[in-house]
Amino acid sequence: MSSALGGAGVGRLPAVEGELPPPLAAMFAEGGEMGRRLATFDWSGTPLGHPRDWPAALVGAVGRMLASSAQIVMFWGEEQLAFYNDAYLPTIGAKHPDVLCRPARTHWAETWDVLAPLLEGVRRTGRSYHAEDHPFLIDRHGFLEQTYFTVSYDPIRVADGSVGGVFCIVNETTGRVLGERRLRLLAELGTELADVGTVAALGTAAAAVLDRHRADVPFAQLWLRDDAKQLSLAGCSGGVPSLTAGAALSRALDSSAGSALVSELLDAPPAEAGDRALLLPITAANQTVGALVVGVSGRLPSTEGYHDFLDLVAVQISRAVERGQVVRRLRALADAAVAVNTARSTGDVLRVAARHALDLIAAGRVTITAGGSRAEADAGAGSAAQPSLVLALTGTAGASLGELRVWRPATDGAETDDGALAQLARLVGVRLENAQLFEAEHRVATTLQHSLLPRSLPQLAGAVVASRYLPGTTDVEVGGDWYDVIVLNEQELVLVIGDVVGKGVRAAAAMGQLRNALRAYLLEGYDPGESLTRLNRLVGSTDQRSFATVVCLLFHPGTGRLRYASAGHPSPLLIGGDGVSFLYDRALGPPVGAVADAAYRTVEGELPVGERILFYTDGLIEERQVGIDEALTQLCVDAAGPSEHVADLIDAVLGRVEGRPRGDDVAVLALEATEPQRFSLRLPADPTRLSVLRKRLEDFLVAHDVGETDLFDLTVAISEAAANAIEHPVDPAEPTIGVEVAIEDRTVVATVRDSGRWRESAGSGFRGRGLALIRALGELSVGRTSMGTEVTLRRRLQD
Repeated sequence: MSSALGGAGVGRLPAVEGELPPPLAAMFAEGGEMGRRLATFDWSGTPLGHPRDWPAALVGAVGRMLASSAQIVMFWGEEQLAFYNDAYLPTIGAKHPDVLCRPARTHWAETWDVLAPLLEGVRRTGRSYHAEDHPFLIDRHGFLEQTYFTVSYDPIRVADGSVGGVFCIVNETTGRVLGERRLRLLAELGTELADVGTVAALGTAAAAVLDRHRADVPFAQLWLRDDAKQLSLAGCSGGVPSLTAGAALSRALDSSAGSALVSELLDAPPAEAGDRALLLPITAANQTVGALVVGVSGRLPSTEGYHDFLDLVAVQISRAVERGQVVRRLRALADAAVAVNTARSTGDVLRVAARHALDLIAAGRVTITAGGSRAEADAGAGSAAQPSLVLALTGTAGASLGELRVWRPATDGAETDDGALAQLARLVGVRLENAQLFEAEHRVATTLQHSLLPRSLPQLAGAVVASRYLPGTTDVEVGGDWYDVIVLNEQELVLVIGDVVGKGVRAAAAMGQLRNALRAYLLEGYDPGESLTRLNRLVGSTDQRSFATVVCLLFHPGTGRLRYASAGHPSPLLIGGDGVSFLYDRALGPPVGAVADAAYRTVEGELPVGERILFYTDGLIEERQVGIDEALTQLCVDAAGPSEHVADLIDAVLGRVEGRPRGDDVAVLALEATEPQRFSLRLPADPTRLSVLRKRLEDFLVAHDVGETDLFDLTVAISEAAANAIEHPVDPAEPTIGVEVAIEDRTVVATVRDSGRWRESAGSGFRGRGLALIRALGELSVGRTSMGTEVTLRRRLQD
């Protein structure tokens, strides 16, 4: 429609006084209900006056409007008086007929902020306005309704060429827009919920989709039953649930109300939400597993189509929940198969199987027994005496190896669970046979591994060393980790740690060759760098080349001098008064066997008394479930903790890998620089800490070539003195004792101090004879002051 609707050059229609002009009469007569209304309308109270006095432009526009089957409304004059045809009646709704020939500002007040600028724009510019699916909020059925229209607003020009009114052809598209919008919501739900793996992920994804469609679903709450069969909030949109939401939902579900007050579900309901929310069941496997609470928009008519749409939302979520249950069950069975197949020992197989069997039934209790081993997993299934299901664990030959017993809640009992459990039981039975073979092979492998390592570590005055070796638990093959400690010329201590690439007999053979060859080069007097250079040359000359990382270090206790070289091995830790640092920043040379002509250099340093060096293989840092940098940082933290002996240091750094599955072997070697002729310890006044004293004392005495008799007597005497210092003091100033041991001119002098007042023994039993025992093993002196007691033992060593 265009400005041709005007009537330029045409005046008013001629008519007999009191009668309608024939053209108007014909238009009204053929204009249906609205024509009849216009024909009988009382025009005396309107600015337009009687239709015979209307301008020709208005008459032409009204004629075209009444004759059209399109939805048309027109607004005339400064007051925007409204005219409309029969086709427009469903659109205007309850406003009809009060708005006929009345100012639009009054009767379209709810949407005037949107409509007025559009009409004014056409009147001011004289240009048409067109829009597809334009939104309007209209009160036409007793509430503020969200509607959409495709509109074409055209100017109506009068005789002088100005715009006298606006001719509006409209086509309501609300149904199509809402339908497409709701189809998009359902499609997004189907896409977003297709691959969710957990209930939490499903709730989050569903809430995110619904939150993007608040026009249709102002708010939503997805409640699903947890393992304890209690309703738990899985996701929400459009507002935070109130503290009473769960209780309100439970009451509504118990009464089968189908709806609940929004005020009980949300503290701050959205403005567009109605007073009540619908409660739609969420089902899976023909069981109700939860409820979807949906807010109904107060700006949309509560039609059957709207409710059907909300039902489809609940169906989409129900399908996702059911699909998730099936997927989780299949994944759980697949995960169980992988986990059981990778478990090695009988105990591991049973523990893994029990845990995964519990996952398959979602909640309950499982026990698995085989031989003398038993594993249990319990998520709470009551205290029924008899299990719900008992399955035999049979091997490949059909022999019974054990039983799988399942206790399920009474509300459970899905047949799919039984099938999955039966599959798991068959898998466990076969795996148990393999586990028996594994355990026999692992015992052989462990024996072989330990036979390739030093049986004992040499001791040298001024140096204390300790070591640990943990074989990998996830592979029966021999690993390539090794360490060695050698004394050179009774003056220097050599420490070596290395890791041969690979596993199995070949790696073990290569490890033995490298260890023996490197020991030979060092004993010949070559420094660490030259020894590694020759070792690399030897490896390159063999038919089957090996690759290994090695670090070799020489320590002179008398001077504190260090000399070391590395072939691609992780840097040892230097632990001292300034904290923990790395001995070197980067690998000083490539791994042995990697570069044929590689030459390794020797680096010099110093290790002051009291400082330590920790050597390790990569199994200590690569087996952690973190990145290598984070693992090294954690290793430094573990090494920085307090420890009286290097053996305690090793225990501290192995605490994170010991007792759990390890994919690689772990070798750890530690060195501490000490005073050559003496040592001192401060220990807590705790009898369990005497083992640290005995270990340190033994290292010290062995390093000075003390014979077995003297070693035994001194260990007994000094341990007894320390035990007395722990037991007898009353009100000690400090809950610690001090021990000092020194050797001068083949005489051992040991002093034990406490900080309390001496409490005499009652004299009964063995504990009253401590000083007599000590006196029998050496020259004893006891000094008691207000500061505490000091016990000194002297003993001349046998020649």
